[in-house]
Amino acid sequence: MRLAYFIVRRLFLLPAVAIGVMIIVFLIAYVVPADPVYLFIGQESDPQLVARVRSELGLDQPIWTQFYIYVRNFLRGNFGMCWSTRNSVRVDLATRLPATFELVFISLLLCIMFAFPLGLYAAVKRDSIGDHFVRIISTVGVAVPGFWLALVLIYVFFYQLGWAPAPTGRIGVRTLVKPITGFYLLDTLLKRDWKTFGEVWAHLALPVAAISFRSIAHLTRLIRTSMLEVLESDFVQAEMAQGLSKRLIYYRLALKNALLAPITQIGEQFGTLIGGTVVIELIFAWPGAGRWAISSALAGDFAPIQAFTVICAIIRVLVFLITDIAYAVIDPRIRY
Repeated sequence: MRLAYFIVRRLFLLPAVAIGVMIIVFLIAYVVPADPVYLFIGQESDPQLVARVRSELGLDQPIWTQFYIYVRNFLRGNFGMCWSTRNSVRVDLATRLPATFELVFISLLLCIMFAFPLGLYAAVKRDSIGDHFVRIISTVGVAVPGFWLALVLIYVFFYQLGWAPAPTGRIGVRTLVKPITGFYLLDTLLKRDWKTFGEVWAHLALPVAAISFRSIAHLTRLIRTSMLEVLESDFVQAEMAQGLSKRLIYYRLALKNALLAPITQIGEQFGTLIGGTVVIELIFAWPGAGRWAISSALAGDFAPIQAFTVICAIIRVLVFLITDIAYAVIDPRIRY
């Protein structure tokens, strides 16, 4: 019951955060000196036509009325029109969000798979050659910008070695994938199309490596630090003095107590990766939501930016809710 109350209490914060983000995004779009009417009908338009379109879009109403219309439409799933693509924002999001989330999920999974073993090994083998090597690689990973690493990967593996395909998006220009879920890896797996499945993996490899390298470095350093703090605590030293197996102490007692900080970092990394994929999508011509939002911003089209920002904020709050639940499961004291 306490855990259920804990979850419900966190869920009540979600609407407040969403409304706050919507207010900020709406005000930014309102004060920017750009008129979406001219983006819709062109710069050289009749003043009467401009007035009529502005009235139809509700742009001649007071700001609080415009905000009410915006929130009402958003709750109904009407995110507006993307005038640069001539599609509704909802349609564009449905086709582009899976591409971004596929990058984020694979990068986060890769980050967890590499960071936990490296961080644990470095903590257990403190001051060994392996520990020094992991620390050096982690320091380099934190310092290297993702966009620079992406360009280096393209130059080495595509241009020099020819091992990677051309950075032309999610799939080759001659290959067609009929989407089921929008996640190409899952779609090709469901269809048992192994050739296309391998091609999708090949196109994912370099952008995922460019995104996840920095995240792996951050998480590895944090896991090592958290694990060292727990290993030096009194209760672990007491268990070692009693002669318990080191494997039992390391992986059942110490690791559980060292998980709180890494779990926070994983939740933070998920939100960071969603925003961090924007530059990578531009470099690899990835048809994701970040690249679409940047293109809309350069065109002065604010409806896609508003929808993308609010949805990312809601997803980030949900991720932090899952993080809080994981906290409460690992450490029952947090529920109180």
